[in-house]
Amino acid sequence: MSAPLSPIAISWVLSTISGYGIYGLQIILQYLRRGGQQVILPRQPTVTEVPSLTAQKLAPIFQLSQKLHAYLKERPDELLSFNHAVLHGVSSDFSGFAGQDRIWGKPNVGCAAIEHLVCTPHGREIAKNYDMFIAISRWNADYLKSLDVGPVYLRYQGIDPALFHPLPKSDLYKDRFVIFSGGKFEYRKGQDIVVAAFKRFREKHPEALLVACWQNLLPADAAAFAAAGLVEGVPQPAQSYGLQITPWLLQQGLPQDSFIDLPFTHNLLMPLVLRECDIALFPNRCEGGTNLVAMEAAACGIPTYVAANTGQKDLVELIGFPAFRHQGGVKASSVMNTVQDWGETDVDEVVQAMEYVYTQRQAARDEALQLAGRLTAWDWGSLNEKLLQIVCDGQGEAW
Repeated sequence: MSAPLSPIAISWVLSTISGYGIYGLQIILQYLRRGGQQVILPRQPTVTEVPSLTAQKLAPIFQLSQKLHAYLKERPDELLSFNHAVLHGVSSDFSGFAGQDRIWGKPNVGCAAIEHLVCTPHGREIAKNYDMFIAISRWNADYLKSLDVGPVYLRYQGIDPALFHPLPKSDLYKDRFVIFSGGKFEYRKGQDIVVAAFKRFREKHPEALLVACWQNLLPADAAAFAAAGLVEGVPQPAQSYGLQITPWLLQQGLPQDSFIDLPFTHNLLMPLVLRECDIALFPNRCEGGTNLVAMEAAACGIPTYVAANTGQKDLVELIGFPAFRHQGGVKASSVMNTVQDWGETDVDEVVQAMEYVYTQRQAARDEALQLAGRLTAWDWGSLNEKLLQIVCDGQGEAW
């Protein structure tokens, strides 16, 4: 009889509208499939929308999380230590999410999505708190290994094939050529490149429709966008939360009927958006991971183009994503630490991709369906099983 699975804790906030939030949720679901019994979440999950039966399974975990969150809030100086794995988010210079330094595990695991390759003496001290690191791209794995801060394991993020798979369109937009762009609005995601290319493409094809899924709770770095020089200004914060995307797109000279500004959209509903689209564009300047939204778009059988830089190169080289291969130097604002290895996609190449899919729709669709078939091997369950073998079982080969 096999030994019971050890408990596991995740220190970041779970949600179904953010990359890290979805990542954590999928780790927990695979842990439960394995027969795991105890999940510890010191920060209460927010904005989660999952199928009813999944919600029933998660309810006791979320209820315990609510109590633990309240307990820690009442005792701001208390630290928790566990004799099992605790997973933490790790960003540039080994920074993390607020409050994650109040809970530690054996092992203490850093799940990295690093975009700025900078390591200060302070960051190196923080890195000493971790027993191992999980990288979600070869780019991040190579960087972490070069720092010699501990064992590094490459474990990719995935897609949920039960949600993200090809199905016919609803034909509600059959008279439009629908272009999807997703990811929170920020400089590294390259929304300014998309807007510049879309404006040019629309001059020739006025039926083009941009679907922008760009909401972000944080303000954009206006200086960085100004340095690139492709757009005017940045979206302003909304009165409640998020960004005013629509007024900003109008400011760029786009007519109201040429775009759809999507609100925060749960992962559960994204397939219904993606399947209506004819092409998905990701000229992102940098991705610490492989680009989760791009993988989900491609899994739906949509022709999906990514920039051949940083973590996204794994999608190009390992799965065969069509790519924006001409990557120039990136202009940075003074507040950025570094943009080493980032890439600037040529606007002309983005226009060419749209023209190809527009004029060769069946060929592009056939190619996309083949890619979607290859992506079925990148399902969350099998990929997170490999992660759990490391953090729960102590098995796995380091990078």
